[in-house]
Amino acid sequence: MSEFPKKILALAALSLIPLLLAPLFLFGAQPFGAAESKFVAFLLYLATQLLWVLPIASFFVGLDFYRRGFERIGIAVLLCGAAITAAGCVLLGL
Repeated sequence: MSEFPKKILALAALSLIPLLLAPLFLFGAQPFGAAESKFVAFLLYLATQLLWVLPIASFFVGLDFYRRGFERIGIAVLLCGAAITAAGCVLLGL
């Protein structure tokens, strides 16, 4: 981790907040509501799970891009992960 600037690590750390909120996403939180159709309910469940999986994946992908020399793409991925994290927190009501 010493090869990354502290600003990048701080930005990447925002993407790990959903890891702490994973129990809320897994067991009970329904930020998109409920549906009568089983297919639509399944799609809403997938969207809920993506709210915590995508930021965690963006942590690793963003730091990997940055390490390989694609600084702008890495920062963009980390910013997207932070935005998804913020959206998930707003939808959960935190």
